[in-house]
Amino acid sequence: MTEPKIGRWAAAALMVTEDGRYLMQLRDDRPELDFRAHWACFGGTVDPGEDGAAAIRRELQEELEFRAADVALFTELTILLPFAHPRTPRHDRLCFYTVSIEAAAVRRMVQHEGADRRLFRPEALAAEARVAPWDLCAVLMHARRRGLFRG
Repeated sequence: MTEPKIGRWAAAALMVTEDGRYLMQLRDDRPELDFRAHWACFGGTVDPGEDGAAAIRRELQEELEFRAADVALFTELTILLPFAHPRTPRHDRLCFYTVSIEAAAVRRMVQHEGADRRLFRPEALAAEARVAPWDLCAVLMHARRRGLFRG
């Protein structure tokens, strides 16, 4: 089996408060967007010449006017997006970065992309009907990391 060709490299932020809530954005409901009107992590495409950490810092500044103090790689996923005809299935590389935030900082953020933002406990996010599935996977892995990844 050959390695999949990566169609897009993206960086996403697991923005987590000290009490274990995750800041998510409600994606706009525009027809040209993938997973429109779904809850998702903030982030976006890694530009040529950037690494994932630089991309997530840039994306958070552009989307929220937020300067991340610390960014740490948590996990990386390669997924096949099995789009139906007429679109072509596409492999994406997704790097998820932990970004610690204070709940008070959320009120100061100025959101430039997405229809809304909200802090979620992991269980509440999992109960939502429309969540980008790999973002939910990353949030749940991060929230349960001590039990999942010992040692």
